[in-house]
Amino acid sequence: MKHAFLTILCCWAIVLPGNANAEEGKSAACLSPTEKMTADQPTEIALTLRTDSFRLPALLTLPVVASQRKVPCVVLVHGSGPNDRDETIGPNKPFRDIAYGLAQRGIATLRYDKRTLVYKAASVPAGRELDYDTEVTDDALGAIELLAARPEIASDSIFLLGHSLGGTLAPRIAARTSRLSGVIIVAGLVRHMGDAVMDQVRYLSTLDTPNAESLKAQIPVLERLIANVKLLGSYGFDDTLPLPLGLPASYWKMVNDYRPAAVAATLSVPILVVQGERDYQVTTIDYALWQTSLAFYPMARFRLYPRLNHLLQEGEGKSVPSEYETPAPVAAYVLDDMAAFIRGVLPARPVGR
Repeated sequence: MKHAFLTILCCWAIVLPGNANAEEGKSAACLSPTEKMTADQPTEIALTLRTDSFRLPALLTLPVVASQRKVPCVVLVHGSGPNDRDETIGPNKPFRDIAYGLAQRGIATLRYDKRTLVYKAASVPAGRELDYDTEVTDDALGAIELLAARPEIASDSIFLLGHSLGGTLAPRIAARTSRLSGVIIVAGLVRHMGDAVMDQVRYLSTLDTPNAESLKAQIPVLERLIANVKLLGSYGFDDTLPLPLGLPASYWKMVNDYRPAAVAATLSVPILVVQGERDYQVTTIDYALWQTSLAFYPMARFRLYPRLNHLLQEGEGKSVPSEYETPAPVAAYVLDDMAAFIRGVLPARPVGR
């Protein structure tokens, strides 16, 4: 049961990237399979992201620009699970799509293999415990510092894009650095992670799939486990029950304590919240909560895309997991909006789409 629930929570199936062993500092032209490239192809430079004793392979994707001109850059922060730098799932690589798409729009990106992919069970430093920070935040902050030292990058134009769990933690990351010029939250949860997991299980149990009945049978058990873990640290917590998803108490404590929208409201940089209306993993409930929490935040922008799912793929009708196995790029109009936001010209409301 534990593994079934964990599969629901984790957004991506992992495929190691073909260029994971690229020599650090060497560059190579890259060609996107999802957007037609021009002769001005971006360049990718292999780097190493260092956090504590960890070394993560990373790629800096640079647009073709006038000589010596520094460019804005975006750090891409993954969702749940041991993701590669491209957030690979089946034939889809959404982070590579974003990297190449933004390069075509004059913007650099940095993406990296997640610590839980590279180091697996050895991902937690000595003296620390598994939580949001050791899984995501620490390495994202290291990536920002890495960019700030790069000669190609305009150090006053570094942005953070977090997807799914990365979007949830984007405010937490931004609150811990003064180097960011803006934050893009893509399908980021506002609600408690356990509530989102419950909604995913209920949704998937309604689909015409082989495991729908099995999921229905697990709902009462999972409801009890989620309700119990919310009481962690109180007298009402039942320590005879297993913790959900196989995650330790240290992780659930941070889930219980962290309030992403409240932290976002304390920031002082522009924020763009992006959501696919067909997304069943992070839903329009969370999008509405972002809007409410940032209603009086003058630098907030919001974009809801009716045809997009959790991977920012276009489709029709109810989103289903099998969509992720069909090759489909991140929609170009999302990349246009991201680029406009980074350049400070995204209007408060969508125009003419």
